[in-house]
Amino acid sequence: MSNTERVKIRAKDLRLGMYVCELDRPWSETPFLFEGFELASPADIQAVTQYCEYVYIDMHRTHVVHMVLDEIREPFSRAGKSASFDQEIQAAESTREQTSSLLKSFIDDIRFGQSVDVQLGQSAVSECVASILRNPDAMLYMAQIRNKGEQSSQHAFNVCVFSILLGRYLGLSPKALEGLGTCGLLHDVGKISIADSLLNKPGRLNAEEQAILRQHPKLGRDILMSARNVYAGAVDVAYCHHEHVDGSGYPRGLHDVQLNLHTKIVSIVETYDDVTSERPYRPARTHLDAIMLLNKKAKSNKFDAKLVERFLACLGTYPPGSIVELSNGDVALVLETNPGQRLRPRILVVRDPDHNPVERLVDMAEQQVDGRGQPYKVKLVRPPGYLDIDPRQYRDTLIKLFN
Repeated sequence: MSNTERVKIRAKDLRLGMYVCELDRPWSETPFLFEGFELASPADIQAVTQYCEYVYIDMHRTHVVHMVLDEIREPFSRAGKSASFDQEIQAAESTREQTSSLLKSFIDDIRFGQSVDVQLGQSAVSECVASILRNPDAMLYMAQIRNKGEQSSQHAFNVCVFSILLGRYLGLSPKALEGLGTCGLLHDVGKISIADSLLNKPGRLNAEEQAILRQHPKLGRDILMSARNVYAGAVDVAYCHHEHVDGSGYPRGLHDVQLNLHTKIVSIVETYDDVTSERPYRPARTHLDAIMLLNKKAKSNKFDAKLVERFLACLGTYPPGSIVELSNGDVALVLETNPGQRLRPRILVVRDPDHNPVERLVDMAEQQVDGRGQPYKVKLVRPPGYLDIDPRQYRDTLIKLFN
């Protein structure tokens, strides 16, 4: 590294997004896992100041985020969208397929002992970031597509998407979003080393099985540390995403100040996706069920309450891809939110009151009543898969309606 890229700075002057490449003491005298890391949260800065008076910053790898969580006043998501849902949906679908394919290849390489290059996954994450920055609703819609037998790759993709979504809302830079998305994509990589029979067990795990499952954070850390071109933050998140703010998590019982922003975000969003996804031991639950659980965990100090609040705010009342039942009995897929009118999204009606298939595009912000004069209001949020409704089924319909 040239001297022009390496800058000495007092620890008290550190900012989010700076990349610490050298300390004023040996790394072995500190608890830091890597010899070089990005300052992703106020807790990271606090940890450095506890051990160092000054450090060296790699300016080439630094992308300063000029805000911390308490300073956020105007969420980035209110800045608007540079592409419409209509324009973005095909690009989002292509990105999802590309990411899923790379994940499957990545998993196969690990299982067969092949050399793993994380850089390939990071390129897919970059596409996710670009799509979400243009219009997050399209990628959120894609996150609701569920394929049988692909739970692991779908969960990884969804956690990547939800993490980027929350990071966007917090105002993180595109570069920071790529790092965060990579953390989400790879957070559960350790489960590759756990037997499918245990992961897919239809009943409750016994104590021995739970102990085996709880090894996956360490297994994930080990897998990523042996990979090529690994993003250091992804290793930390894979190891720490089951830790809790109050210290009750595993594997190390870390507390709030020991957890960086990426870890806290991934912990929250992976729980949301887990609740709203079908599992061998239970059906998928609704968006509202997930909200209740996240709020409960925030109140009990398991999750960062401010981050939970912001995640739920950026998802909205009816996230794209949700299945809703209207007050007139129609059942619809939510396509995108309407800024300023969160209770009146743009929807695709797919079942009439008798549950017969229909296809009708409705912008509830503009159309107040249906053809029968009944008001368009959302009455219930239904769980994913309700009436066997699959967002993928309506791909061609959406393209035809929008073109």
